[in-house]
Amino acid sequence: MQKKFNVLLLALALFLLPQTAQAAELQSGPLNPDFVAYQKAMESDITTASAEYSGVIPSPLNPIQSTTTASQTLPESYDLRDYGLTAPVGDQGSWGACWTFSVMGSLESYLKSEMATEVDLSENNLVWNNGFDYTQPATGGNFLMAAAYLARYSGPISEADDPYLSASQKGLSPLYHVQSMQDIYGDSTAIKEAILSGGAVGTFIYSEIGNSDYYNAQTYAYYYNGSQSSNHAVQIVGWDDNYDKNNFATTPECNGAWIIQNSYGQDFGDGGFFYISYYDSSAAKEVGVFHNAQAADNYDRSYQYDYLGCISTRGYGDQSAWGANIFTASSAQELAAVSTYAAAPNTSLEINIYTDLTDANNPTSGRLQTTQTASFDLAGYYTISLDQPVTLAAFESFSVVIKYSDPWITTPIPVEEPLPYYSSQASANPGQSFVSASGIDGWEDISLTESNVCIKAFTNDLEPRSESDDLSIDYRTHIQNLGWQDVKENGQTSGATGDGLRLEGIQIQLDPESYDLGISYRTHVENLGWQDWCFDGAMSGSSGQGLRLEAIELALTGSDADLFDLSYRVHCQNVGWMDWVENGVTAGTQGQGLRLEAIEITLTKKATSESTVSNLTALMICPASIFRALKPARPMPWAIPIPSL
Repeated sequence: MQKKFNVLLLALALFLLPQTAQAAELQSGPLNPDFVAYQKAMESDITTASAEYSGVIPSPLNPIQSTTTASQTLPESYDLRDYGLTAPVGDQGSWGACWTFSVMGSLESYLKSEMATEVDLSENNLVWNNGFDYTQPATGGNFLMAAAYLARYSGPISEADDPYLSASQKGLSPLYHVQSMQDIYGDSTAIKEAILSGGAVGTFIYSEIGNSDYYNAQTYAYYYNGSQSSNHAVQIVGWDDNYDKNNFATTPECNGAWIIQNSYGQDFGDGGFFYISYYDSSAAKEVGVFHNAQAADNYDRSYQYDYLGCISTRGYGDQSAWGANIFTASSAQELAAVSTYAAAPNTSLEINIYTDLTDANNPTSGRLQTTQTASFDLAGYYTISLDQPVTLAAFESFSVVIKYSDPWITTPIPVEEPLPYYSSQASANPGQSFVSASGIDGWEDISLTESNVCIKAFTNDLEPRSESDDLSIDYRTHIQNLGWQDVKENGQTSGATGDGLRLEGIQIQLDPESYDLGISYRTHVENLGWQDWCFDGAMSGSSGQGLRLEAIELALTGSDADLFDLSYRVHCQNVGWMDWVENGVTAGTQGQGLRLEAIEITLTKKATSESTVSNLTALMICPASIFRALKPARPMPWAIPIPSL
C-alpha cells in the first residue's frame, strides 16, 4: 500500500511540475488596443498620425471599469461654478496641449476646494518636460504621462515662472508635491464623488465642435454617438441628471449631461463651458483625478527609477506577484513613505522594507524593518506614508518590496519600459528592479528588458543639508587599513594623502534636484583591469582583497547630462595631485603599478542657455529609431533633494 501511495505521489508531482514551471514564467500585460492602433499609425506616417492624435495619446494600459457604490446620497445636479471652485478658463491656441489644461485644471480646482488656495499652474512646463516621445509642443498626451511628471516632482510649476507658449525651461522648483492620481473608467458614481470631494476632474472626448450634427451652439450642448477615438481633453466640473435631451443637436436616448470646462478661451460656449450628454460615446469613459497635493517640503529626497511612470505590467499568470527596488541612501535619512501604481481597481499591497542587504541581486536578503498593507478601490498612482519610518545610514542599501494583488488582472506589477513612439527614453541598469512569483526566492532582474518596477521611496534628512549646495555630488572611499571613510561632497578630498595608503573602493551618488541626471563610474583595479560600469551609489573596486585602485573614469547619465560638467582629479602614488579631467576622461595610470590615494569630484552647471522651441521641435519629428540611438543612458537610483520654497 505504501509503495502504491508513493507511486501516486510521484505521478502527481510529475503532473504538476510543468504547470508550476509555466505558472512561474514572467508575463507582460496586454496593451490597450487603442494604444496599439496609435503605434501602428505612427509607424505608418508620423506626421499624419501626430495630427490625428493631436489632443490625446491613448494610454498603453488596458482600461478596466470600476464599479463604485455611492458613499453618500448624490445630488441630481451639482456645478463647481456655483461655489467658485473652477480654474480660470484657459486657451490652448494652436497647440495640442488640451490634456495639460485638463490636468492642471483638475489640480487647480482641488487646491481651491480643499486647500483654499488659488494658484495658476504651468501647462507649458508639462508640455515641454513630460519626457515622452512626440509630445512637444503640438501633440497630445494622457493622464498617466501627467502622473509620471507630477510623481517624480518635476511639477507643478507656477505659470508665472513658465508661461504658456514660451520656450522649454528645466530645473524649476515644484509648488506642491502631488501624492496621488486616480484613473476612473466608465464609473459615473466614482466621477461624481470625486468632483464633490475634491473639485474638477479631467476626461477625454471625441470633439467635432464645429459640426452642427453634434453641437448645438444655442444651448451649448454636445452629443457624439459615433465610434471615433478621443481626440480632445476637457474638465468635468459638474452634472445635471435632468438636463433636457432635446437641447442636443441629435437627441440621445435620455436626459442627463456633464458640465464641461473647455480650453478654447471664454469666447467659446457659455463663457468657456458647455454640456455633454451622459450618452456621449467617449465622454467620461476615462477620467483623471488629480486631487492630492502636499506642501513641497513634505520630503527632503526621493529615490526612483521610473522617470516615465507606469507604462505596462508584469506578472506570473496569477492575481498576485512581487516587485522590488533596491536603493542606496545618499546620507543619513529616515525613510518616511513609498509610492507605486495600482494598475487596476481593487488592488491591495503588502509593503516590506529591508535594510543592510547582503546580496545585491536579492531585495529580501537584508533585515526586515517594517511591513504595512494598503488597498485602493481605483486604479492610479498612490503615496503611502509608513506607520513606522525606517532609519538609514549614509550609503546603506535598502529595498522596498511590494506584493501586488488584484482580482482583475494576472500581471499586477506596474513597470516602466520603452515602447516605440511613446516611451523610448525608458532604460534600466542591473541591480535596480526585481520581480518574483513568491517574494521569497526566484528574484528576476528585469533590466534586460530595459524595465523598472514603479516604486519610489521618500526620505527626510537626519542631518541638515548645506543651503548653499543647490546641486550636490556625494562620494566616499574605502582606504587600506582604514575601511570606509565619511561621505565627502562637492570637491572635498576623500582618501589620504601622504600616508602611503591605497584606495580600494569608491561609491558616488548624485543629488540632481529635479533633473533627469545620474552618474556612472568604473575603476581600474590591480590585477583585474577595468571593472564594469557602476551607477549611483554602487561600489566600484574591491574591499577586503587588498587590491589598489589605479585609475577611474566618471560620466553623467540622463537626458539632462549635457547641462552639466563633471570634473575630477586623483592623488596618485609618486605623482601627487594629477590634472583635473572632465566627463569620462581617465584619471590615474594604467600598467604602472601606481595606487590612487585620494580623489576630488565637482559637479557644475554649464552656462549655456536652455533648449529652445525650435530645436526641441526638430527633436519631436526625429524618427524613433534615431531618437533612441541618440538618447543618453538613464540614471540609476537618483536621490533627488527636494528644494524648499
